[in-house]
Amino acid sequence: MQEISPYGNIFMQAFTYNIMFPPDPTEKEGFYDISVYMEALERYGSIGNLVRQKAVENGNKIWLEFQDGRKFSYSDVDKMSDKIASSLIEHGISKGERIGIFAYNSPEWILSYFSILKSGAIPVTVNTAFIKDPLAYNLDVPGVSVLFLDWRLEEQFLQIADNLKKIRTVVLIGSNNREKFRNKNLAVLTYDEIISNSGNRRIDLDGKWGDPSAMILTSGTTGKSKVVVETNAQFIATAMDMIDAGGITSQSRIYVYLPLFHIMALDLATISSLLGNATMVLVEKLNPVNFWEDISRYGITHFHAVGPIFEILLKQKESEKEKNHGKLVAIAYSSGEIWNMCRERFHIFITGGYGGTESGIPVTSPYSDVIREKNPPGSCGKPAPPFEVAIVDQNDRLVRAGETGEILIRPKLPWVTFKEYYGMERETLNAFRDLWFHTGDLGRYDENGYIYFVDRAKDAIRRRGENISSFEVEQILLKHNGIRDVAVIPVKMESGDEEVMAAIVPLSGQLKAEDVIDYCVENMPAYWIPNYIMFMDSLPKTPTGRTEKYRIRNMDIRGAAKMTEYISKKISERKKGAGS
Repeated sequence: MQEISPYGNIFMQAFTYNIMFPPDPTEKEGFYDISVYMEALERYGSIGNLVRQKAVENGNKIWLEFQDGRKFSYSDVDKMSDKIASSLIEHGISKGERIGIFAYNSPEWILSYFSILKSGAIPVTVNTAFIKDPLAYNLDVPGVSVLFLDWRLEEQFLQIADNLKKIRTVVLIGSNNREKFRNKNLAVLTYDEIISNSGNRRIDLDGKWGDPSAMILTSGTTGKSKVVVETNAQFIATAMDMIDAGGITSQSRIYVYLPLFHIMALDLATISSLLGNATMVLVEKLNPVNFWEDISRYGITHFHAVGPIFEILLKQKESEKEKNHGKLVAIAYSSGEIWNMCRERFHIFITGGYGGTESGIPVTSPYSDVIREKNPPGSCGKPAPPFEVAIVDQNDRLVRAGETGEILIRPKLPWVTFKEYYGMERETLNAFRDLWFHTGDLGRYDENGYIYFVDRAKDAIRRRGENISSFEVEQILLKHNGIRDVAVIPVKMESGDEEVMAAIVPLSGQLKAEDVIDYCVENMPAYWIPNYIMFMDSLPKTPTGRTEKYRIRNMDIRGAAKMTEYISKKISERKKGAGS
């Protein structure tokens, strides 16, 4: 007797696993039907089983190419991750145990990740820039007991090894030299040993939709970082979103240069390339000088961009290779102005999108809109099939089109958002109050239902009755050739009003506050122009590279240049010039 799905008509069929899945996203209008997302969850269920089933579907087709020339087929990845998982089990790894990966982008990183899941343990991703307290925090809070460690990061680890509470075993990647660990109370294995000494035992996979797929730190822009427990269903649904928006097919070649410890590279790129039967080209890190050369050399069809990537590329010297490529889709979000500049200069298509570590990508545009450039520049898109999205005011009432409010998310399918903030029950419950996930981000709809990101809720500035997006001011400032980095924050006045301050990291010491104001006067509305300019050597960053604005807010700003009189003068000159 056929079992009836508890989700009604969303899914009521059996599958033949040798049939390629998902359906070609380039041959449809709009998003996939939600039943296709459900089919992905039913068919694969977990990331470990996804690796197994894709090996059946794709066999010896190359899935992973690394910058050093190594290539791995779908079948290779399944067999090799089975070997490592078998070795982990033989060394006493138990179900639910936390295993960290502290390594640079490499095939070893990815194989370690898959093997941890296959062994029944939980992968904990670790930022390669971590040292001392941030590194100890990332390892201790989730309770990491085993660590895959890139030999080039040994010194960072050894500085804190004596103070770690739970780590008992280190697996060295790229080195067989145990000498530095001689006086540490640790078992030391090497990656080569665990992959060569294990047998060919087939691993039984029993992962479920709601089981953890990773533990990843949030950026913590408003306070201490939280450990987000991701799920199998979240990773699979988000990968489907990327296939849906990017038009990823078995012919696609996806360029991955962002760090694998981040959800953008791990899920949005890696898992989507696997689920989409594509080929993934992995490099260790972004090299903006060689970016377009790599796009050409590897025949890339898709890349992902986050943060200031577009701005970095726009500041590079123009070249023929940035235009002379095949159809190229950027799975990315940017302001409308940067979007148009990139589209014109680089001849690329941009998906738009909105999401985060906790939610995946609940807002994007279907490929049919992306390729026809129907999605408005600067927009995030519309709710993807597995999600409901609402924008509400301070009383949780829905706002009208054009009004700004907080973005809320609610899943339509089970476990397609994060499971919890690990060890933080109160924070988890508060984030999911009234059965919606409260993102802490501000957004708005337009009259056609497209969603636009406005700002982090705590980063918006209220000045003389006008709402100012710090994000939008930053986007304009970042285009100034003399500015390396910038953070825009509110400065509270005695009147209760707020003024705008720009904390700027200049490219050289020659940049003056007057130069910044001159540029602002010519490029932004008068009420956006920063009243205060503060130059800094660097901005405080979270372990995942985002600016910690709350730390800048707490700084003494008496050293900042107050530019009120100069701004008035320049605006007056601009008005006179316009009048003449």
